[in-house]
Amino acid sequence: MKMQTIFLALAIIAVMSGVASAQYANSVSLTNVSVSPNPVIAGGNATIKFQLYNTYNYWLYGTTLQPTGSYPLLNVSPLNSHPIGVLDPGLNAKYYNYTIEIPNTTPSGTYTLTFTATYMLYSTQATEIASSSMPVSFYVQGKPAITVQATNPQPSTLYTGYNQTLSLSIQNTGYGTARNVSVTISGSRGLNILSSVKSFFISNLTRGSEQVEPILISANGTGNPYLIVNTTYYSARLNKHFTSTQRINVSVAPSAQFAIISEGQSPGIGATDVPVNFRITNTGTSPADQVQLNLETPYPITPIASSAYVNELQPGASTNVTFLVSIDTAGVPGNYPVTLYEQWKQPSGSVNQQFTGSNNYFIAVGESNSAASAYETYVIVLIVVIIIVAMVLRRRSGKSKAKAKK
Repeated sequence: MKMQTIFLALAIIAVMSGVASAQYANSVSLTNVSVSPNPVIAGGNATIKFQLYNTYNYWLYGTTLQPTGSYPLLNVSPLNSHPIGVLDPGLNAKYYNYTIEIPNTTPSGTYTLTFTATYMLYSTQATEIASSSMPVSFYVQGKPAITVQATNPQPSTLYTGYNQTLSLSIQNTGYGTARNVSVTISGSRGLNILSSVKSFFISNLTRGSEQVEPILISANGTGNPYLIVNTTYYSARLNKHFTSTQRINVSVAPSAQFAIISEGQSPGIGATDVPVNFRITNTGTSPADQVQLNLETPYPITPIASSAYVNELQPGASTNVTFLVSIDTAGVPGNYPVTLYEQWKQPSGSVNQQFTGSNNYFIAVGESNSAASAYETYVIVLIVVIIIVAMVLRRRSGKSKAKAKK
């Protein structure tokens, strides 16, 4: 019976203590609360400023303030408690500042930080311990991040001296909307941007979205060329400006290239099966093997033997190739454009890969051979006539001088 009485007394004390603690709970509140900046930007800091208000009619002792929040707002939760000490009844004049770092990866949204005040007070029964829970909510604006990647190259390999189309994937990989996105593309030394449009503007790019833009490039040499991507954009509310510069490496494979010049005399109108010679030089960076050359000509030139073959042509090496053509008798003299098509293999390509190219030049067509012969005959006859006339005049002059002496 005595033990039961003791347990009952302890239970009554515990209940009374709980009732007392509940009676004094939430005696502290936050007032004059401000959060800066507004809005808070992910990747920056948020500063919470406030005063404490003691609604209890007496002093509170040993007061501590403990902020807590959920991830990703706070990487470590709870934060360290802050000792306040004695709180006077009513509004306390002191301002408190809490600055917390907002992670870059915080998505846009409203977040709550809860301040818990724990304190002691003296009642008529005993010293009581109570607490107050005070939430502070604020909006975090997610930080956008724009990245640019080169995808879907056509053809798959860029060879020296040739072109390639790339798809530029402009992506928002950040945690907030990007506004007024401006992307400008340029090439390093040896890499040319052939597209007429080299800058792109996107008014709104939400988190996780992308926009694809094509560009046409060419390479002058193998080296290590790259694209330079300069990007500027704003946060969702246009209150934060971002800039970035990226480098996109471009892989360039060596390739043969050809330059041609004409060699030899020009065919004349009406000529048949006459040779025309071209000197072919490999100005590229790779050997050319099994080179097939085909000549395409306009009227009045008709190719009779329009193809030629070169087994190998090293970089910097030259060789002569000959084609046979005929010139229509109704044609007129002049320079006529011709196209020389090349097809070859090279060590940097796959086993069955064929490389192709073309060069434009001209064939000079002169007067017909018969016309030239007639002209030459006319000149010879004219010279002979002049000589005969000169001799006759000289003879007459001699006779005149002889008569004068008599």
